[in-house]
Amino acid sequence: LIFLSNQQLDRLAELAVTSQGGAIDKAAARAAIKDGNGIEVALFGRMVADDTSINVDAAVQVAHAVSTHAVETEYDYFTAVDDAKDKSTDEDAGAGMIGVVEFNSSTLYRYATVNLDQLYANVGGDPLVATRAVEAFLRSFVMSMPTGKQNTFANNTLPDAVLVQVRDRRPVNLVGAFEDPVQPKPGVAISVQSTEALARAVREIDNAYGFAPISFHLAARSDIAGQLEGLGKRMGLEELVEAVGAQARATLGDQA
Repeated sequence: LIFLSNQQLDRLAELAVTSQGGAIDKAAARAAIKDGNGIEVALFGRMVADDTSINVDAAVQVAHAVSTHAVETEYDYFTAVDDAKDKSTDEDAGAGMIGVVEFNSSTLYRYATVNLDQLYANVGGDPLVATRAVEAFLRSFVMSMPTGKQNTFANNTLPDAVLVQVRDRRPVNLVGAFEDPVQPKPGVAISVQSTEALARAVREIDNAYGFAPISFHLAARSDIAGQLEGLGKRMGLEELVEAVGAQARATLGDQA
């Protein structure tokens, strides 16, 4: 199992086609894999135990999504019946299959971070490609949903709030905001309470460590935006992506 980008696969295929006598030079194959990382490899890296020279350090870290409150598991009982079965006989007249699918519904805290310096190095020092990769990842992280059981549960939701912090030192995961789970209150949405807890954690960490980000970028529903007041200008998703991309482009321009 090895993670290769499309252009690296194309170069390997070209080597296979143009090789003399069917033998592929190992050094040439290694060079075809090592250089010219695609965005997918540049973002998520590659690990090869047998040849560490073609390893790529990931530029992205993604945490498991966790609920901000206590969650109870629910059960979806289902049956499947063979429509072509001869129901006139008593043989195997029941369902073809029965079972239970466990599920829950919760407000989730999701976190990811992109190391811009590492990404810049992984794409060969190309500031345009690195910037476009940041924008593509941010947009995809916000909009994508797991596809498993999608037809069963239609989980086509969007985040209630998106908060982007740009830092020039180490990243900060704010999951500690939910160490004390949000307690449901009549008439107050859990998403609103969760956003309030997140905003409180941001301010407390910044005050405790003097570790404020360079900038905040915020997209949120109108009824939630008030909880994040003072943490950044509220904007639409595409405007947010463009703002983060512009800041990445300016940073990489300074490096160049």
